[in-house]
Amino acid sequence: MKKRFLLLLLFILSLTSFAIPLNNMDKDGNVTLPNIELVDQNGKKHNLQDYKGKVVMINFWVSWCSDCKGEMPKVVELYKEYGENKKDLIILGVVTPVSKEYPNNKDRIDKKALLKYITDSKYIFPSLFDETGKTYAEYEIDEYPSTFIIDRNGYLKVYIKGAVAKEELKQHIESVLNPNK
Repeated sequence: MKKRFLLLLLFILSLTSFAIPLNNMDKDGNVTLPNIELVDQNGKKHNLQDYKGKVVMINFWVSWCSDCKGEMPKVVELYKEYGENKKDLIILGVVTPVSKEYPNNKDRIDKKALLKYITDSKYIFPSLFDETGKTYAEYEIDEYPSTFIIDRNGYLKVYIKGAVAKEELKQHIESVLNPNK
């Protein structure tokens, strides 16, 4: 019954504004997302596949977005509350600075300015730099922020288009961390 409901929900959302690639759906309705291999603001390389067995929240954001500016401090709070990526939840941001080579990337500032913005804003969770815009394109990001929560098996469980309250984000995280509650 639960699988049928999920399949129906995914189908309905795919007919509306569900802007993620559903070509990665298996026969049971499980959606896998494209892998991400990017470097964060501290120079650490992240590979989404390395986090299998953990719940992963990926938040795509841009510096000019007022909704992102409102949501990012909440993401920082959640990052601290859930153990700063040392426990069962991994929180990652993804940003896409402009450059001479990629002037059409979604942010309006370059990497150097974005690094300063992240530091000045105290966004301490890892923000991965999509310098080519490839990841934003693969995830079909067209609204900011956009948040994906992936379960321990690597399947998409929650997709949020736009900003939400901290408590709503926390409820979504908990529903994936503790699916049987």
